[in-house]
Amino acid sequence: MNCELLATCSALGCLEGDTYHKEPDCLESVKDLIRFLRHEDETREVRQQLGDAQILQNDLLPLLVQHASDAQLFDAIIRLLVNLTQPALLCFGKVPQVPGERHHFLQITSHLQAYKEAFASEKVFGVLSEKLYDLLQLDWEQRQEEDALLIERILLLVRNVLHVPAEPTEEKSVDDDASAHDRVLWAVHLSGMDDLLQFLACATSEAQWALHVLEVIALMLRDQTPEQLAATGQPRIAAQQDEDARELEALRQREMVERRSRLRQRGTRHSRFGGSYIIQGLKSIGDRDVVFHKGLHNVCHYSSDLGKPGARVPRHRQPPPDPTPRRRSARNVRLFLRGFCEDFLRSGFNRLMALVKEQLGRARAEDHDETFYLWALSFFLGFSRARGFRAELVSEALSVSAFHAVEQQLRFCYEMMLIDKPQIPAWARRMHLALKAYQELLLSLQEMDRAPDPAVRHGSHVLKSECPPRFPSPDPCPLPCPSLPFPSLTPLRVAGATSSSPEQSPGSDSER
Repeated sequence: MNCELLATCSALGCLEGDTYHKEPDCLESVKDLIRFLRHEDETREVRQQLGDAQILQNDLLPLLVQHASDAQLFDAIIRLLVNLTQPALLCFGKVPQVPGERHHFLQITSHLQAYKEAFASEKVFGVLSEKLYDLLQLDWEQRQEEDALLIERILLLVRNVLHVPAEPTEEKSVDDDASAHDRVLWAVHLSGMDDLLQFLACATSEAQWALHVLEVIALMLRDQTPEQLAATGQPRIAAQQDEDARELEALRQREMVERRSRLRQRGTRHSRFGGSYIIQGLKSIGDRDVVFHKGLHNVCHYSSDLGKPGARVPRHRQPPPDPTPRRRSARNVRLFLRGFCEDFLRSGFNRLMALVKEQLGRARAEDHDETFYLWALSFFLGFSRARGFRAELVSEALSVSAFHAVEQQLRFCYEMMLIDKPQIPAWARRMHLALKAYQELLLSLQEMDRAPDPAVRHGSHVLKSECPPRFPSPDPCPLPCPSLPFPSLTPLRVAGATSSSPEQSPGSDSER
């Protein structure tokens, strides 16, 4: 470690058992660390050295928990934590392709994953929740500019911690086992931070934090699907249990067949003595039959292209990589998230979506913040349908303006895919979010048509009649024809369409 950086870290204090003893110049040392991070180079060497020394785990978090009464020190530590935990994409701008820069990027990502493990503590989030609660108790006349900045920094810190990606090689756990993200969510629940997010979503005087709250909620639910989350806690019927048993039996039979085939292919003699065979009826380059030099068990896999290199596909035409397989979170976490989504739909969904749409329309947001709006439409409309559709809970999303906003986003992403060729995968992911949102809007209209309440069915008819036709209707056919029933809408089958986490580009950040 750099000598000046080492001396600054040593001047913070020391941890003896569970008690942290701070030095007299601890506040100045924290400010010096902020200054070092502000003037770091492109390799982010200062950030890497602090991560290697585990300053956050051994010094900053104990200081935050045990010395929260010191207002100046608390504010400085929050500023430093927001800077230390900011995503690696914000540090480098994009994922580096140069090997040296890519190494620094992965090193910072590994430090962020270690930070996330340290933040999975009820004490840490308890201190943050208490401070945020005290700040929200102040009226707007009493709230100073420093208080508003501290509220934003606490929300950004929670956002940064939840944004840290998972490490598949380290989290080799099965379904229903708590991962690092699940432990952080459980700490958020035990500390009461989720109730404060609900208050920020529905409070009239806290409209300025709408985008921050929506981003935090999106990151909380990034590993969940609305159907699976809505079904948590419901008793399983006999048909579902029989279906699971049949799937397990099919997997067992397939594994036994593959094992027997491997045993048959395993020969006792060397492969050079397997012999050669002639495939009659299949011509080689000349007029003679093909000579096959492998065992008979491989004849079914013969192809003329065997051993030839495949055609190289250009990078801009390669399909996007398949997402990592989803794992089911712990049951208590899923129950907590299900209750959170139900309360959010009842109390703050309509108001928060209206505020976010207004801020997006007035260009008060950062670039690509509309992805969180599209994700919220897709996720909560799907969750509402799975939990028993109620139109009054999602009335803000079921409007002509929502359809128009999603359609505009679809067109914009498609045009940017034609213009910005190097960023086609990113624009394709954003367009996929818009397509999923449009799909959920159509399925919600279908649920409105099936509703027993005539007022809801009338609202669906009015909503569809307000959308003008894009093409002139053809002349009616003069021949008589029998009236056929109108087919019911079926879900659009989109390839790979899942309620994934939104584009991992962070929203507004005052610490950039």
